[in-house]
Amino acid sequence: DHRLFRPLPHRNRFGYPYILFVGSEHPRKNLSTLLTAFKKLKGGKQFRDLKLVKVGRAGGLEADFRGQTMKVVAALDLHREVVFTEFVPEEELPVYYFNAECFVFPSLYEGFGFPPLEAMACGCPVVTSNTSSLPEVVGDAAIMVDPYDVDGLTNAMREVLTNDGLREAMIEKGLAQAKKFSWDKTAEKTLEVYERLEAFDGLGAILQTEVGFSRQVHQ
Repeated sequence: DHRLFRPLPHRNRFGYPYILFVGSEHPRKNLSTLLTAFKKLKGGKQFRDLKLVKVGRAGGLEADFRGQTMKVVAALDLHREVVFTEFVPEEELPVYYFNAECFVFPSLYEGFGFPPLEAMACGCPVVTSNTSSLPEVVGDAAIMVDPYDVDGLTNAMREVLTNDGLREAMIEKGLAQAKKFSWDKTAEKTLEVYERLEAFDGLGAILQTEVGFSRQVHQ
């Protein structure tokens, strides 16, 4: 909904600059790689005050996704650097997108990928994976990286944070890219993907269940 996901009149100060991730903690979301790349980014004094804000429930009805995430956080000594918000109502999401330094979405697989589109519609630069449907979603408006490449992800985040010209160009391109999608057409296209996958060992049914769930947990 472009009436909801749009740039805001002014920034709300959170008290610290932050990189934003929106989604569950399912392994395919690849949060562990983002945490590792974020740790490398924080290695110097330049980004001492920078936080990683993770919006959304952990997810997982059987697996302990939050427990797995916290093991990575502990191993990287990031307890004070990562902020978990849990559930955020959809109408409040634009505040998180608009105020972020950049939105990072290193997912290994997405049927469509709503969060990068929402971020771009809110005027937030996007760094995402070069896999599955994500290149089609973001076009040339985002920096795309190999989701397994920690150094590549670290460098992409650093570039957005330090290159003002690039950042402004990404915001402008992102707004234009987001306008190409209506939410109704996006929903129809996503459903088509899942319907095509239903022939493959029930994968489509699993993903259909997950997309309904993810629209709740990523908020």
